[in-house]
Amino acid sequence: MKTDGTLACWGEDSYGQSSPPAGSFTQVSAGNSHACGLDTAGAVSCWGNNSGGQATPPTGSFTQVSAGTSHTCGVKTDGTLACWGFNSYGESSPPAGTFTQVSAGMQHTCGVKTNGTVACWGLNFARQASPPVGTFTQVSAGYASTCGVRTNGTLACWGFAHAPGSPPTGTFTQVSVGGYHTCGLRQDGTVACWGANNDGQSSAPAGLFTQVSADGYHTCGLRQDGTVECWGNNFAGQTSPP
Repeated sequence: MKTDGTLACWGEDSYGQSSPPAGSFTQVSAGNSHACGLDTAGAVSCWGNNSGGQATPPTGSFTQVSAGTSHTCGVKTDGTLACWGFNSYGESSPPAGTFTQVSAGMQHTCGVKTNGTVACWGLNFARQASPPVGTFTQVSAGYASTCGVRTNGTLACWGFAHAPGSPPTGTFTQVSVGGYHTCGLRQDGTVACWGANNDGQSSAPAGLFTQVSADGYHTCGLRQDGTVECWGNNFAGQTSPP
């Protein structure tokens, strides 16, 4: 999302997932072959692959949206959740209650409730939908694992053990789980990544960032100067930002 609110996408575009609509947005989320954005009026727009209805959002006003592999979830203005798309494992059947944030993964979904606890639903073969107790500020659902930022800034991860040992120590403001790697934004603005690194997706560059996003085999970060830097696999130009 550019500073003027318009969207720019790059990489694979076989389903039109890298061809965003015009208009002004406040947030965007890219899934496997579809993407969704939240416009300035609070409405959700989606584009790209719609084979399971993942790019057909409901009407209404939202505060956040998250595009997963083949499903999408959003937080409505009243704090309740709405999910759409594939639902083979219940990943699009959210629980009742109010939430501050939601993250759609491959076939599971997790959200932070207004009381700070995490709830997950969907496929749970690796315990990726079995969160620990405690309170969190943010959660990220990936392929078969999930990580969250606790209220004290430390990280907790659960599910498929894609990284040797535990997540790094220290305090973080954000975490993003990809396919077999994870990246986190430390409180000092630097990025730390761990897990698979066969394409360099865990080789974070030096410097200060305000946001990081890990995907299957690549990662992108927003630097403090507003520029985007990406690293990892570039077979479709996904690490070559405009």
